[in-house]
Amino acid sequence: MKRLTLLLLFATLFRLTSNGQCPNGPVLLTTQAQVNAFPSTYPGCDYLNVRFEVKGAGITDLTPLSQLTGSSKNFYINFNPDLTSLSGLDNLTEILGDFTIQANHQLTNLNGLEGLVTVDKLLKVENNDGLQTLDGLTAGGVLTHVTSLVIIENDNLTDLGSALDNLQTIDEYILFNKNTVLPTINTMNNLTSIGWYLSVEDNAALETLNAFSSLEEVGLVGATWDFEINKHPNLTTLNDFVSLSHVGKEFGVSNNSSLTEMSFPSLTAVDGPMAIAANISLTSLLGLGDFTLGGTLTITGNTSLPECEADGICNYLDGPGAAVISNNAPGCNSVVQVEAACLLLPVELVYFKGSKDDGGVLLNWRTASEKNNAYFQIEHSNDGIHFQSLGRIDGAGNSAAIRNYAFRDLNPFGADNYYRLKQVDFDGKFAYSNIVQIKVARSIDVELYPNPTTGYVKLKGNLEAGTARLTDINGRLIAEKQLPDSYWMDLTREPEGVYFIEIQTESERLVKRVVKQ
Repeated sequence: MKRLTLLLLFATLFRLTSNGQCPNGPVLLTTQAQVNAFPSTYPGCDYLNVRFEVKGAGITDLTPLSQLTGSSKNFYINFNPDLTSLSGLDNLTEILGDFTIQANHQLTNLNGLEGLVTVDKLLKVENNDGLQTLDGLTAGGVLTHVTSLVIIENDNLTDLGSALDNLQTIDEYILFNKNTVLPTINTMNNLTSIGWYLSVEDNAALETLNAFSSLEEVGLVGATWDFEINKHPNLTTLNDFVSLSHVGKEFGVSNNSSLTEMSFPSLTAVDGPMAIAANISLTSLLGLGDFTLGGTLTITGNTSLPECEADGICNYLDGPGAAVISNNAPGCNSVVQVEAACLLLPVELVYFKGSKDDGGVLLNWRTASEKNNAYFQIEHSNDGIHFQSLGRIDGAGNSAAIRNYAFRDLNPFGADNYYRLKQVDFDGKFAYSNIVQIKVARSIDVELYPNPTTGYVKLKGNLEAGTARLTDINGRLIAEKQLPDSYWMDLTREPEGVYFIEIQTESERLVKRVVKQ
């Protein structure tokens, strides 16, 4: 072991000392001439151990920097008003300090950073007025480690692309703030934990997140504020955090004026306070489920909100914790009103679970008691966010006995399947259960190309006899083709957005997602 340690130390020192004539102090390149002179000034230098910055008017070409493969210190591309491309940084694979791309107003993408694997501290993309997409940052899909991530004040950013798809943990924090025309985040669905905090705030055009579906915990390392989704006038739903179970300190959802529903079905613990405020279109908190709360509870200024009797809120109000509940709709306009509603919870669900069953999926659930329970609607999704109804089973109305229910899905998706129950009262009020995930293996294997597309998309793979149906995100049928004779789908007349191609053969059903740009 001692010998191995010495070998690793020697390898590290070799990288730091055998990479040509490198600078001994900080480097600041402020003119194109200085950029051009870098290879001759530092011949053979491919790995930097000093602070490095490119900053200056008139700098348009970074290709003289192509010898660089990495840096152990901070690396800045900042305040270059004439820079249109990051080509020349193609060989960068790691930056062990901060990496900042700021105020380069002619940049429209991040092409040139395709090889970047690691940013060991902060990756910040800030105030690049012309930047439209992060595509290019990882066109090869290789970025796997970032300690902190800041994407802020990029006024024309509309697409985050796939740049962040492979990130699984963020040790410190994420900020998505003040990107004024960004309509969706649509990435980071493999991320499972954030050490300090997550802030998504003041993105004026944001309508959906389509992100963070695998995120399980936020803020367990330590910070002063941990989870906040605030100030989005166009955000309508917040059902993306299907796996989030633990928030280390504060949980806040505020000032989202178009938000009508929110669901956190896996949430079990919030160690700090919870504040849900000034979401004037929000109608229900029942999707919060059952959780413990370690701080104060504030629910105020949600003027359309009559339903606050989520299990976690009821349990909190049953204890000694402090709560401020006011200026919401009747039913959630005071602590007394919510406590009264908690006594009338319609269904006590013992469990809801699922299992694979002869090519399908069998769902089972049990209730310990039911009040005013009209029926259960079984809902299905391929991403855990967008659900459609599969069927309906009548409830028992009023019952104090244990009751068992079952439902079989004969045509699940050939990959991940998500199920939930929508329990509906006779008066129309409803609540959601936890979400159950079942993975079903399929023999058919179909890929879409190109994806994203600007018009046509081709189905490639072992196409069996069957049908392919093209629908939009609302389920509207656009086209239907017979397989395997016809395998092209035409999106040229459709607006930009997310679409689904459902492939149905005699024995299997598969749904693929395609993006029209």
